[in-house]
Amino acid sequence: MLRAMSRLVVAPIDSGEGLQVWKSCGPRKDEEIKMTNSPQPMITAVIPAFNEEKTVAQVVEGARRHVTEVIVIDDGSEDTTSEKAVLAGAKVIRIPRNMGKAHALSIGLMTAALNGSNVVVCLDADGQHDPNDIPKVVQPIIENRADMVIGSRFLDAHAKGLIPSYRRLGQGVLTLATNLGSSVKITDSQSGYRAFRREVVAGFDYSTPQGMEIESSMVRSAVRRGIRIEEVPIVARYEGLETSTLKPGSHGMSVLGSVIRSVRTEHPLLYFGGSGMAMTVIGVLLGLYSIDRYIAAKALPLGPTLLAVMLSGLGVLFVLVGLILNAISELMANGRGSRTNGH
Repeated sequence: MLRAMSRLVVAPIDSGEGLQVWKSCGPRKDEEIKMTNSPQPMITAVIPAFNEEKTVAQVVEGARRHVTEVIVIDDGSEDTTSEKAVLAGAKVIRIPRNMGKAHALSIGLMTAALNGSNVVVCLDADGQHDPNDIPKVVQPIIENRADMVIGSRFLDAHAKGLIPSYRRLGQGVLTLATNLGSSVKITDSQSGYRAFRREVVAGFDYSTPQGMEIESSMVRSAVRRGIRIEEVPIVARYEGLETSTLKPGSHGMSVLGSVIRSVRTEHPLLYFGGSGMAMTVIGVLLGLYSIDRYIAAKALPLGPTLLAVMLSGLGVLFVLVGLILNAISELMANGRGSRTNGH
């Protein structure tokens, strides 16, 4: 054991973009080369981490049993996350300051793809995800049934029961919002345990503010691009773990806001038309109430009447805006399709 440790060299290498790549050079190197050159698909585990010194080593060691290489993206940690990950056998890319999960994932996924990995699997560094589920998560891609696989905490009744009730409620709302207007219905849109075929990772938008909305953004992007998505059941651990750097409430509102903005952009008729119809219905009901009060008391209630007129007018306006924006969106989409076919 001491001889093996004495051969371990931790070396920060400047990538030229402010990033540092830390890698372990020791007994593992020859084994990794042998696996890469084998006929088996090259599988890389990408683990974004921020101040996870307590758990990252265990996650890396567990992942190494099932993949060719492990890449940890240290997103500006202020503890020994990088050192612990390297000692556990991972290649570490250290970002100088915290940039958010989306930025970390983009670096990890693109690095794995450029290194020739056939399948990239992502899991959290906080110990929430069981690395022994990696074979299950990557199998649909290896068998060419899917291009993207999501590990769902809601497909198995036992796994679902382990999730705290407030998290189940929040996750359900966010998944419902993510599925709005989508032809593919996902049961766990916020799961960070997912795998990708190498060819699809470059097409995602990683520029989401703060980066915590990346899971929903990936799902919606994959559906738009026609990527084959499959879900497999996983069990997530919560007890005794700090499973988020953000408070669940603020995290949930941030994701929900991002999803609503996406619906507004991608499905303007659903966003504006749905809102407009709701306002119109409420306005009509208030109008009927005002008429009823006028018949009964021979006096028109001023407040409900004005509110009925205002809501009805705004509702009709919202529906018209939705129709116009939807028509423009379809024209732009047809234009892009014509240019693509022309090339």
